[in-house]
Amino acid sequence: MLELLATCETDGLFPLIEKYMPKPAKVLESGCGAGRYVKYLHDRGWDVTGLELDKGTVDMVRKHWPELNIVLGDAADSPFKANTFDGIISLGVIEHWTEGPETPLAEIYRTLKPGGTALINAPVLNTVRKLKKTLWWNELTTDRSATKAWLRNGGNSPNRRKKEYKYWTYPTYGEFFEYRFTTKEFANAIKKAGFEIIEHRPIYEVDGLYHELNPKQMFVKYEKKQFILNTPGKVLNKTLSLVPFMHSHHQMAIVRKPKTKSSAAKRTKRHV
Repeated sequence: MLELLATCETDGLFPLIEKYMPKPAKVLESGCGAGRYVKYLHDRGWDVTGLELDKGTVDMVRKHWPELNIVLGDAADSPFKANTFDGIISLGVIEHWTEGPETPLAEIYRTLKPGGTALINAPVLNTVRKLKKTLWWNELTTDRSATKAWLRNGGNSPNRRKKEYKYWTYPTYGEFFEYRFTTKEFANAIKKAGFEIIEHRPIYEVDGLYHELNPKQMFVKYEKKQFILNTPGKVLNKTLSLVPFMHSHHQMAIVRKPKTKSSAAKRTKRHV
């Protein structure tokens, strides 16, 4: 748990929380998992609540950190009243609904106060992933045996061929785990939910390098909940990061719930 908590010092999210949700804001982490940011913010003076669907995880967090306010509930159908929180954090949550992100986004909107800010991130179909998609890279490399079975005898088809999925899916074959949105798809879903986008930026570049451009962990290793870059990896990551959304694992939208409906449409600021 302490190793997980330490990632709050290095993942680049805390400065954004500090900037857009200054304490003592009343903050919700929707889909808080093991509660790392609930603990981190609580210890630094925020009025913070965690919402988590998995009862086993909730019990574990309550056992390790009994001082935290952890609520058992669904990020798409929470027990909170409307307009409750000054700020809401959603980290890698909205991509897990097969029907799309609309329902969890609507719940964030409902429970956020007018004028409140939310930090929402989700996996991005970045430039590297788009190229791999075009080349059928995963089907022809890591999932080669499944692709052979599909082509030879009509076995399970790749998820890209299944009409029930609205966006690019991960994994390539088998049970759905998550969507990976283009920047346009993500921004459109956010705006459709009624939010103003303050900033839209890439995040978790090192994670993206680890997952997409790291054969045999040539550039990045993952140890004790931390990514460790060697010198060539640092150079490659810095170079790729010059182009927004080139290889980042996730994208972050910093959004505001309008104080009035008439103020909902504002121009998106994209981080470069």
